Amino acid sequence: MQYYIGQFLGIVVTIGAILTMQIKNKKPMLIVSAIVNVLSALNILLLDKFSSGVIICFVAVFQILFSLWHEKKGTDIPLAEKIIFLVLYITGGLLGFEKPIDILSIIAAVLYMLAMIQKKEQHIRLFLLGNMATWTVYHTILGSTAVFAQLAGIISSLIALYRYRKSK
Repeated sequence: MQYYIGQFLGIVVTIGAILTMQIKNKKPMLIVSAIVNVLSALNILLLDKFSSGVIICFVAVFQILFSLWHEKKGTDIPLAEKIIFLVLYITGGLLGFEKPIDILSIIAAVLYMLAMIQKKEQHIRLFLLGNMATWTVYHTILGSTAVFAQLAGIISSLIALYRYRKSK
């Protein structure tokens, strides 16, 4: 039963990934992304077990919360905070590291961290594109329906990059 719930969550994550990339403004984009990360962590947990992918998804939620706080206050993200999240992603990835596939979640995490410190939505989308490509391989190896989330997210991101490009 847990396998089927995990696969169902993968489908829900797919819908969330599509929505995230099509949202024009940063704040709602980040809120949906936080929800998608929680569901993605549950997907991995139900299909595999507590691993680096789960830890990294939850660290991403905390980074999003901090990013939203900075957005609300109108402050830049300090260098120390960027370094702390980089260390948290790598440490979290290493704590749950059990097999070679886990290196992919660490790479995806670093790309995600870079996405969250961007000011412009288009730059966020570019880093998330690399993040989703890495998670695509991870979820393919895991055998999760969340692979469709990543593929849909990549397509959605490419569409959004085109839709919201600046005309010259």
